[in-house]
Amino acid sequence: MVTNTLTLVNHASVLIKGEKQSILTDPWYEGEAFHRGWRLLYENKEHDIEYVLNNTKFIWISHEHPDHFSIGFFRKFKSLIIDNKIVVMFQHTKDKRVIGFLKKAGFQSMELPSGEPFALEDKFTVRIVKDEFYDSSLLVNVAGIDIFNLNDCAMHSQKRITAFKKQYGSCDVLLTQFSYAAWKGGRDHVQWRRSAAEDKLASLVRQGQTLQAKTVIPFASFMYFANVLNSYLNDAVNTPGRVRDYCRAANADFRCVFLKPMESLDLDNDCPKQQESSLSFWENALTSNKSYISYEDSYSIDQLSKLFRTYCERLQKKNSWWLIRVCRYLRIAFRPTTMKLVDTGEVVRVDLARRRLAVSTAAPDIALHSESLAFIFKFPYGFDTLGVNGTFEELQRGGFDKFTKTFAIENLNNIGYSFKLALAFDLNVLLIFMGRLIRTSRKLNAGKPATGDVVRARAA
Repeated sequence: MVTNTLTLVNHASVLIKGEKQSILTDPWYEGEAFHRGWRLLYENKEHDIEYVLNNTKFIWISHEHPDHFSIGFFRKFKSLIIDNKIVVMFQHTKDKRVIGFLKKAGFQSMELPSGEPFALEDKFTVRIVKDEFYDSSLLVNVAGIDIFNLNDCAMHSQKRITAFKKQYGSCDVLLTQFSYAAWKGGRDHVQWRRSAAEDKLASLVRQGQTLQAKTVIPFASFMYFANVLNSYLNDAVNTPGRVRDYCRAANADFRCVFLKPMESLDLDNDCPKQQESSLSFWENALTSNKSYISYEDSYSIDQLSKLFRTYCERLQKKNSWWLIRVCRYLRIAFRPTTMKLVDTGEVVRVDLARRRLAVSTAAPDIALHSESLAFIFKFPYGFDTLGVNGTFEELQRGGFDKFTKTFAIENLNNIGYSFKLALAFDLNVLLIFMGRLIRTSRKLNAGKPATGDVVRARAA
């Protein structure tokens, strides 16, 4: 019987097996994600998922994004997970939302403090390491073999990777993203997407070299932008062939190995080889004909107004409204933002500080479907979802900045922070949050066409 194996199930999900115990990561095997914005390149057969769960003792969830924490998976396979007494692991968080959901649904679950080792069995130890706001990595040592699963962690700069290595050491096997997986500018910003794809390749090599990996397994990018409003984002994604060629051109001293679904790697084998059939599997999946989703539910201004009022009530419970007003007055954030609804043709203006939503004749900052705006109002994760699925278009220079500085407030709330005066004294959170906004703004404006400040709203 072969022990010490790593099996790719799909996307960011791998099954790592030791002598007796095993751990499954980030199960998402079917269905859509990010408000009908993503689909998998391949969906697993149900009997394969059942086989995996019958060989699983622990499930680790890296973070709350639906391509890693799939509610649909837990609902569909609830009985099998509970009957098999599978324990779900998650990072320690302030908000307790994920662990609370799991416990309420009847799953055995546990939180692990960042960096604290947990023994699954003799010679099989895992550590969850928190990263920035809400992500985490999984560090596994099985039979003396070190596996680092970095999934979506924003560990791209040499400084960050070096600091991580100094604290946690090197690895034998590295699992990491190989392409971009969020909005990278509108239709006219193809150069931003090409740059983002190149950055991912450079980051993969930098991680592999710095962490001294013997084998790098690219994963967590086996999806496509699946909505008619975001399908253009597929135009510059990295392919497995490009990843392999880039690693060769960089003279990387690690083996780059793509696995196809349900393919296993013998961790005791120091020299795994790339199977050409596995590379071809994903190349064919990327180039095959795909189906795209269209939003179907349009919302009237009256309906949006009612949802907006509920949205404001939700925000008021966790944030200081006078501070929101002060920031609007000082033009720091929460300035009125104007949106064109691509399905109805109407233009609406949201002034959050004054709790107003109304029809407007002003030039819109962005264009989006009314279903997307309603989604932001309905759900605390709505804005974060829109930023990932990219089903919108910036129409004015700085329009996305303005939009973000109004609606990103719930990103803070979702990780247990309130927009109150005390937040000013949490320098680490502010630096991370503002740093992300500044980087996005710079990249967007750096790629802006020179023909004028207004970009044509092709989404309309």
